Amino acid sequence: MNNNDMDNLIKQHYGFIIKSTSDVTGKYVSADSDLYLSIAMEAFQEAYHRYELDKGPFLPFAKLVIKSRLYNQLKKEQKDKRVASIDEMEEQGIFLGEDPENDNPLKEEIIEWAKELQQFSITFEHLVESSPKHSDTRIRAIDISEKSSSDGEVTGFIYEKKRLPIRLISTKQNVTEKIIKGSKVFILSIIIVFYKKYEQLILWIKR
Repeated sequence: MNNNDMDNLIKQHYGFIIKSTSDVTGKYVSADSDLYLSIAMEAFQEAYHRYELDKGPFLPFAKLVIKSRLYNQLKKEQKDKRVASIDEMEEQGIFLGEDPENDNPLKEEIIEWAKELQQFSITFEHLVESSPKHSDTRIRAIDISEKSSSDGEVTGFIYEKKRLPIRLISTKQNVTEKIIKGSKVFILSIIIVFYKKYEQLILWIKR
């Protein structure tokens, strides 16, 4: 098949390619300039060249190839976001330690921590945005987190209600609710580190 024939084939199935892209990404696809659409069109061409009759109808096979290529792109973007967020945390002094992108136990704990935070709808980007910027505030928040992590009433509330028991912590630790509210996302995230006993992360945080 020459280039003109391939262009015609893509035009014929343009709607299918756009819909397949949108189904995977969950986003509006711009027909003018869209990275995902470009990847999907390349995947469509790849599917055509790889297609054999014993693979079944062509379009379902093409959709599988498109989904595979788009999922790879989305996974890459998530990894890039995670790395960027970790770099930002380092710059702000939230963490000081090894490079988490190296293949080491710290990296594995960071991945597990990210998964744990998902059930509270917290991402690393969200954590960076809401973390205390002043070192004294951050140290105090870490202290509150560590003490709270060993309090069964607090951790039970967190996992049952999926939020931080601000008033309860304020009463138990004799700190104002305003202080806790100001760092609530950070405190909740660090409580999980101590509660789950992520040893490498604990060392990283305390350094």
